[in-house]
Amino acid sequence: MPTLLVVSTSPGAGKTAFAATYAARLVADGATVSLGKAFGTSDDTDAISLRTLVGEATPVDPIAFPGDAPSADQVRQVAQAVSGAGGISVIEGLSANHALNRSLADELDASVVLIVGQAEYRAAIEAAPAYGDRLAGVVINNAPRHRGHDLESEVVPALEAAGIPYAGAIPEERRLVAVTARAMHECLGGEWLEWEEHADELVENVLIGGIVLDWGPLYFGSQENAAVLVRGDRPDLAIAALATPIKALILTGGVKPVEYVYYEADKRQVPVTVVDKNTHEAAAELERFLEYSRFDHPGKLERFLDLIEERLDMDLIDSAVARPVTG
Repeated sequence: MPTLLVVSTSPGAGKTAFAATYAARLVADGATVSLGKAFGTSDDTDAISLRTLVGEATPVDPIAFPGDAPSADQVRQVAQAVSGAGGISVIEGLSANHALNRSLADELDASVVLIVGQAEYRAAIEAAPAYGDRLAGVVINNAPRHRGHDLESEVVPALEAAGIPYAGAIPEERRLVAVTARAMHECLGGEWLEWEEHADELVENVLIGGIVLDWGPLYFGSQENAAVLVRGDRPDLAIAALATPIKALILTGGVKPVEYVYYEADKRQVPVTVVDKNTHEAAAELERFLEYSRFDHPGKLERFLDLIEERLDMDLIDSAVARPVTG
């Protein structure tokens, strides 16, 4: 049974994003697909994302393990679960534990994709021998746009010199680290005032309404897919923000707005929430929260699918998956 094992050199490199997107691509092509994490718990946030983002795939439940690492018996349990799921399997492995990932790949007779950040390419070179002929390709994820020269002049030549199959690089993309207005509302402990039903769109930027020297609509319209954070007692700034296509309005200081703000928000169907924190506190809390953005939204899946088709050598990976490794 064709199987792709997706691994990485460190947590947060993009295993879940790649596994979900590759599985969704197979489903769109009419394939029968099974998808899941190898190890963890059923309520693991990444496992939930895989199930919800690619609902057409047969879910493979992760195997829980006590201690620092799974045992050989638990590796075999994963292989049995995958073989029972059927179709083409896309399985998310562990981060950095390359010896165990290799054991799992052998049990699954799987090809392997290694996901790394651009700064970790030397770790990929060190890890590659552990996978041998099972390594279908290395994918650089979240490649900094301002370091494209380094990618082409340093990273790619180093991978090629080491004999490592290079599948391409996914550039950094704001949509992939965005969160929803609902998630921001829950982070700040807000109270919905208007249009909660539109709070599940992705927010890619946050603008703070403070001392705005430019004309209000010019400032608030300067970023796409933005949420605006502004004091509840500043209806002038709130109305200026609502004159632009913002995704959410967050009012701080626990102050509910005047009726004009409700009217403008209602006219444009913009979600509005009020929070007790002041603007500075709310901004600091959101900054911490945004560092932990997850791959959990259909909009992210759609964008990542576009990027892998545009930026990666998918034929390299597809051919490896279609040709099971037996050595």
